Amino acid sequence: MGENQNRTGYSLTDKQKRYLPLKRAIDLVLSGGAIAVLSPVLLGISVAIKLDSPGPIFFKQRRVGKDKELFTIWKFRTMRIDTPKDMPTHMLSDPDQYITKTGKFLRKTSLDELPQIFQIFCGQMTICGPRPALWNQDDLIKERDKYGANCVRPGLTGWAQINGRDELEIPVKAKLDGEYVKELGFKMDVKCLFGTIHSVLKQDGVVEGGTGELYKKSHREQERIDVIVSSNKMKKEIREWKREIKIDNISAKKILITGTNSYIGMSVDTWLSKMPDKYKVDTIDMTKDTWKDMDFSIYDVIFHVAGIAHADVGSVTEKQKQLYYKVNTDLAVEVAKKAKEAGVSQFIFMSSMIVYSGCKEKIITSSTVPKPLNFYGDSKWQADQKIRKLLDKNFKVVVLRPPMIYGKGSKGNYPELVKLATKLPVFPAIKNKRSMLHIDNLCQFVKLMIDNQESGIFFPQNREYTNTSDMVRMIAHVKKRKIIMIPRMKFVIQMMNKTPGKIGELGTKAFGDLAYDMSMSEYKEDYRVRTLMESIELTEG
Repeated sequence: MGENQNRTGYSLTDKQKRYLPLKRAIDLVLSGGAIAVLSPVLLGISVAIKLDSPGPIFFKQRRVGKDKELFTIWKFRTMRIDTPKDMPTHMLSDPDQYITKTGKFLRKTSLDELPQIFQIFCGQMTICGPRPALWNQDDLIKERDKYGANCVRPGLTGWAQINGRDELEIPVKAKLDGEYVKELGFKMDVKCLFGTIHSVLKQDGVVEGGTGELYKKSHREQERIDVIVSSNKMKKEIREWKREIKIDNISAKKILITGTNSYIGMSVDTWLSKMPDKYKVDTIDMTKDTWKDMDFSIYDVIFHVAGIAHADVGSVTEKQKQLYYKVNTDLAVEVAKKAKEAGVSQFIFMSSMIVYSGCKEKIITSSTVPKPLNFYGDSKWQADQKIRKLLDKNFKVVVLRPPMIYGKGSKGNYPELVKLATKLPVFPAIKNKRSMLHIDNLCQFVKLMIDNQESGIFFPQNREYTNTSDMVRMIAHVKKRKIIMIPRMKFVIQMMNKTPGKIGELGTKAFGDLAYDMSMSEYKEDYRVRTLMESIELTEG
């Protein structure tokens, strides 16, 4: 539901609809100008807060935004860090004892709200609109539903704020918010803006610890004061603040890679670390439970690569099979949920082409439904599905289903091809079709996923298809070994594929067709930094 229609069925007039782009333009101009002009004031307030009392400069709260989507609102800290946590101001017996000297001034002048000009600039809020309700103010949210006030972007100030502010009871405040929606337009916004200036100068409606009689009688928790007790360094706090409200290019993106010794994880870490001004990468060992105590909230992106792969499905016990599900499915989902709860904006999950291993189609298209052939593929597929269910507006999920990944130091099937190319004097010339992905191409693709804040299922692969015979021939060439390719071996390979047991599995794996339709792997930016031949030379050179 957008801003054109609210829960009561009231639709904005054509005039109001035409005003919305102008309203956004006004927000951009005024908030952008305010950021430039008020920068010294913001810095001065930050210094004053630091000198007045120990603790962070800012605190954050979960608030209800447009269409009741939760977002984090930022304010200057006005209370001591020993203020009872998870205790709303109006329920404190003597709130004045916790409010700092600087905080008292900031509250009376409403300067504690200034950090929200950045959120206006980014589009999370608007200058004039209903003030965002606390995440747990069920009564106010319910009342606003009656008037459609939850269906517009929340404001820095609003009609209710200049008509009583904290002194208003919930039904009255919600009704005033509804009046704003009904009269939404340039004239109403001008009234709100100048009315706010008048109210601030007179300090009308500011009641410490009070939000109307209905609030005073309520014994439910109305507000969560989430004080950020972190580093005392001002620079770090400001960087975290700007990161969370998603102002691009202000600081490097913080990325956590799960799986300290993962080949893919280490490769992506090395790739991104070449650009320290853009990316700050950490890795974490997932073999111990210490990761559960780690603070994920400081990261923009979690890249989950931890897992068990390369299963010899013919010699695995039932206990080992369960371990695959525990690591590849349960662990992946648990990490994704922790990331979402911590406010991480993007989760990238390494699935695999193995989820299509049981499909009859040898050329996978966008309409092919995954069908794993064994427990390894199924453990990936189960995680793939469950993690995608966590996707929402504030939590982007990227699922990568790459084909065989290879590169210097890689494991799996590629080293087996190298052994064949270096030890066999002859090899069958078979024209099968395979999708593959060099590690550098994958690293660049992951980088683009992060840069563009993507969400969805992706199928990266090299620009060219290959076949097993050509791969062996190219590897032998780079290794300076002669190998004779024997033609007319198709019948022999077909008989090999039909042989039960490991011989048949080997024939299918080595000489079968398994490729993505190339159209599935196209992307708006080129990520294929290595050609097939170049990738073999880099890997084996």
